[in-house]
Amino acid sequence: MIIEAIVIAFFSFWLANEYSYNVYFRIYVNSVFVEHFTTYTIALGLGIGLAGTAAAATLYKNLREAKVKLESVAPKIRGSVEKMLASIPSMEPQATIPPFSNAPVATTQPGEEATTTRGSLSPISGPQATEEKK
Repeated sequence: MIIEAIVIAFFSFWLANEYSYNVYFRIYVNSVFVEHFTTYTIALGLGIGLAGTAAAATLYKNLREAKVKLESVAPKIRGSVEKMLASIPSMEPQATIPPFSNAPVATTQPGEEATTTRGSLSPISGPQATEEKK
């Protein structure tokens, strides 16, 4: 492979040197490659698009196959996973809400002066624990 790389590098240098110093070779390269640049660009874009579509289709097929295999295995381990999860203590802290004080509240109505009253708010209870239905 190292010898092949050396040969390819030598030929690449040779072609670049020939393009720089040989007018006839430069005219030939420009007529073949530069004039049909749009065609090559279209072909390259189409090839990349088709390769991407094939890769996406292959990945989707593999994902479906993995999902089917996982669904066949899941019922076997579901019971043991549920037992294991039930034995783990809850890590959520209990929500505590401090009671509200009777702070003065200013209320105004159109055409009246501001009056200050003491309002009392009842504390809000924390979220209720809900059990998941199966």
